Amino acid sequence: MHKVFLVDDESWVVESLKDLVDWGSLGFEVVGQAYSGIAALEAIGQCKPDVVFTDIRMPEMNGLELIQRGKSFPFPIQFVIVSGYAEFAYAQKAISQGAFAYCLKPFDEVEISSVLAKLNKQLNLSKGSFERSLLHLIDEPGPKNELISDKLKKDGVLERDGDSLVAVVSVGPEELPAQSLGVSRMKVGSSKTAYLMNARLADAIRLGWERNRPGTIQGLGISSPFNDLNEIKQAIEAADVLAHQFFINGEAACVGMADPSTSSPELNEWLLQVSAAIQERDLVAAQQAIDKIVALFHEGTLTIKHALKVYNMTVSFLFELGETESMLYSYEQLVKSFKDLPSMLGELKSLITKSVSSAAGSSVETKNPTVNSILNYVALNFRKDISLQDLSEQFFMNPSYISQLFKKEVGETFTAHIAKLRIAYACELLESGAGTIQEIAEKIGYHDYFYFTRMFKKMMGKTPTQYREKPHSF
Repeated sequence: MHKVFLVDDESWVVESLKDLVDWGSLGFEVVGQAYSGIAALEAIGQCKPDVVFTDIRMPEMNGLELIQRGKSFPFPIQFVIVSGYAEFAYAQKAISQGAFAYCLKPFDEVEISSVLAKLNKQLNLSKGSFERSLLHLIDEPGPKNELISDKLKKDGVLERDGDSLVAVVSVGPEELPAQSLGVSRMKVGSSKTAYLMNARLADAIRLGWERNRPGTIQGLGISSPFNDLNEIKQAIEAADVLAHQFFINGEAACVGMADPSTSSPELNEWLLQVSAAIQERDLVAAQQAIDKIVALFHEGTLTIKHALKVYNMTVSFLFELGETESMLYSYEQLVKSFKDLPSMLGELKSLITKSVSSAAGSSVETKNPTVNSILNYVALNFRKDISLQDLSEQFFMNPSYISQLFKKEVGETFTAHIAKLRIAYACELLESGAGTIQEIAEKIGYHDYFYFTRMFKKMMGKTPTQYREKPHSF
C-alpha cells in the first residue's frame, strides 16, 4: 500500500476527501492528516508518505511553500493540489514546481480515482513493479487504446474491435452479482462500482435488477452504447449521474440508456433569482424561486448533478450573509447528508429563512416570545407598507395593544423601529453604490424622495449624498 497524507485548513474538506474513494482498492492508505502547512511538514517527516494531497491557501504556510520545503526530505513525495477555481493560477505554478496533479473542488470521485490510478502506476514503476488495471488505462488515450482493447477482450467484454459497450455504475456497498466473463469492474468510490460490458448485456442487467436487486444497492445507471474507447470515462460519468436518480425520485431505481441532461437555462435563471432575493433580503421571493426549482425537478429532466449545483450555489449565496454551512464536494456526500431531494430543498429553505431573518433583523430581542415573533416579521417586511393594522391581522391582536406592547418591550415606537431598519439598510446600499438615491429610497419603502432625505439626515446627521461620498457605520 502507498501511504497518503491529507492537508487542508478546513477539517471537513479532509474528511470528505477521506470518504470520497475506496483508497485501499486503489492501492493507497491514508496515514495522516493536518490542518496547516507547518503541522503537515512536521508530521510528514515522521510518517514518510508517498503522496501528499494539499490545499493551496492555508495560514502560516501555504501549499506552494509546503511543496518547496517538502523537497528537502530524504525520501520522494508526490504532491497533489486540491483547491478551487479561484486558485487556478497558483495551481499552475504548483504544477510547474513539480506537483503531480491538480484536482478542483468540488471533488469528483472519478477524477480522484484516476489521479490515484496514475500515481499507483508511477509509484509501482519506481519500485520496480506495476500491474495495469482498466482504471489505470482509461485516462491514457491514443496508442494506449490497444492496451484497453486487450484488457477488455481478456475480460470477455469485447468480442471484436468495434463492438458497442455500455458503462454501468451501482451505488451501494454491494456489487452486482458476479459473472465469470463479460464484465470489467472498477471500484470508483467507497460505495460505488463501475462496470464495462458489451451493450447486448444491458437489457439483461436491467432485467436482473428488476427481478433480484441486491438489498444495499440504491441505484443503478446504464450509459448509452458507445464504441470509441476514448469515451469510456465520459460514459462512466454519465452512468454515475443516472445511478443517483434515486436521490431525485426518492426510491431505488435502475435508470439507463439515455444521456443525462447537462445544462438547464431555466435552472440557472431561478438560481440567479435566489441570489438576488437573498441579497435583497426578500424572503418571499427567495422561497418562491426555490419552489420554481422544485417544479423543474418534478418535470424529470434534472439530475443529481443539478441538485449538487443548487445546494452549493445556494450555500455560497448565504455565505455572503454570514452563513457558515459547508459546501459538499461529491454526489456521495450529498446522498449521505440528505435522504432525498425534498429533504435537501427543505433544508435550503430553512437556511434561507434563518440567514435572511438574521441579516434583516435588528439586534433587539426581548423575553416575550410574541414580541420576538413580531420583530422577526417586521425585520422581513420593513420595506413594505406595513402598519399596526397589518400586524393585528397577522398576529390576531388589537392594534393598540400591539403599539403599547412594542413600546414597552422594545423601548421605541413601531414607527421609529421601522424607520431605524430602513435607514440602516439604506446605509448599506449607499456604501455598496447600489443605485441612485431615488432608487434606494423606493427599495427601502419610501416613495417620497424628499421625505427619505429628511429622515436620513435626521437620523444620520448628513444627507444620503453626503453619506455616500464619505460613508460611516450606522
